[in-house]
Amino acid sequence: MSISCVNCNYSITEPLCASCVIKEVKVWFYEKRIAQNIVSIVNKKLNHLLKRVDLLNYVLSPFEDIKEESIMKCIKCKNGMHLMCLYCVINQASQIVKSNLNSKIMMESFEESFNTNLYDYELKKDKEFSQLRIH
Repeated sequence: MSISCVNCNYSITEPLCASCVIKEVKVWFYEKRIAQNIVSIVNKKLNHLLKRVDLLNYVLSPFEDIKEESIMKCIKCKNGMHLMCLYCVINQASQIVKSNLNSKIMMESFEESFNTNLYDYELKKDKEFSQLRIH
């Protein structure tokens, strides 16, 4: 039985937890020459995102098996997985980072490092529905 992401409702197939993903985003951020005030703002927002994801762990799936050995573990830190998938975490973290960067070069570097174009799936309902119409 698979665990589904509470955000997108797809099965969680990439066993990398939100904490590890956000740590990687912070490492990237600190390796760049970015003003300290921007780093501070992004850090606070990423920490807030992580707290929101952690709170999702209190939502119990009706099919969840409570046996310790059945819980999916992160391949990096070996902690239990969160209920938000890697893709949704990266999507939300990238929105935070991109909204605070004003350098096109830095945004491109971030997109390249995290392949955010794969995870940028914010729905444009009007556009999607117009494509579905049969003419």
